[in-house]
Amino acid sequence: MSDFEPLRLGLIGCGGMGLRHARAVADMRTAGHRPVEIVAICDTDEGRRARVAALLSERTGREPAQHASTGALLDDRRVEAVDVVLPTSLHHATVLEALSAGMHVLVEKPLALTVSACDLIVEAAARAGKVVASSENYRRLPGNRALAALIADGALGRLDTMFVRNFAPPEPPVKRGEAPVESPGWYRARTHAGGYHAMEMGAHEADLQEFWFGAVDSVSAEMRAFGRSSSPDATEDLLTATFRFESGFVSNISFASTMRGFEIADRLLIGEAAVLSSAAWHEWQNGAVTWADGSRRSSDELVAAWLAGLAPDARERLLPDGAWTRGRDGSVATDPLSYGVGVAIHDFARAARTGTAPEIPPDRARRAVALCCAMMEAARAGAPVRMEQVLSGELCAAQAALNHAIGLSA
Repeated sequence: MSDFEPLRLGLIGCGGMGLRHARAVADMRTAGHRPVEIVAICDTDEGRRARVAALLSERTGREPAQHASTGALLDDRRVEAVDVVLPTSLHHATVLEALSAGMHVLVEKPLALTVSACDLIVEAAARAGKVVASSENYRRLPGNRALAALIADGALGRLDTMFVRNFAPPEPPVKRGEAPVESPGWYRARTHAGGYHAMEMGAHEADLQEFWFGAVDSVSAEMRAFGRSSSPDATEDLLTATFRFESGFVSNISFASTMRGFEIADRLLIGEAAVLSSAAWHEWQNGAVTWADGSRRSSDELVAAWLAGLAPDARERLLPDGAWTRGRDGSVATDPLSYGVGVAIHDFARAARTGTAPEIPPDRARRAVALCCAMMEAARAGAPVRMEQVLSGELCAAQAALNHAIGLSA
């Protein structure tokens, strides 16, 4: 049980990700943990609303009010905060509307489609005095938190470079070897998602890398579309990028989604004292640590040792009981508490109830979007770009069509 009164939450968006958030709330309740109660839901599709309402009614014993529009949900007096789980192109307008209605706001990653849209959210949140938080989940996984702790402690010595690969079919499975899971069409539409690799996947990568290694200084990138879609709005099929950090560390990224019947996702981090490998992209797991003297230890053992050594207050802050559970197969998207979703919701509710800062406030989420946009700007320019140029708005040519699509262009 959380040590604060459950936050009365309105869920805006009942698609696949909205259903995942509803499941996380239901799973937390089953575990005896109630940071929020979903009292109302909203979606333009009656079938999607009914599916989420039925899940919550069966799992929590309380059926939420159903609304067909955001405005109707915001007028519901029972709602004091909202969880925005919509296509990225709708994020900024919905967040601004919710803040104007006096709501605290949790919003799916990425925060918004462009840096300009993020700026509006950051400014509105400051004026409203309300909590706005990103529900980015990857940094909240134990393997990724453990790596951050190892780096902060200097256990790996000077860090030299990292290599990241995520090669998959156009419709990858949730777990390797399983049947493909069809993504919503907007994932592959540039004016709705920004870019499948550069923004939809890139938001995870951007947040993780600055979480681990600090601020990025400059970005180089190349993006390719291989013409397998006839839509002029189709996103890229290939992204390669290099992040150069203020510390001097360099990270190399390769994403592609054109391979049928083949997939590989992994990471390799090279430091002065050790080399760490991971057989997964989303979390450091199923890999190994090789120390400079040749000794080896599995990455899963290292993470388990970090978990076992956490002080109770740190454990409650980073991986609160009931909000995170260890999955049988590690962290899996179909198990939202193992996947960091519950921790994100808990962190938001705690911040809203106690008046403290969430782990990922809007200014930090803005940096992740800016890093994604920096990859787009670098690819368009065919030359490296500085993060400061993107954050300041000096470079925004690659975002012009996206800003126009969401009504922000002159």
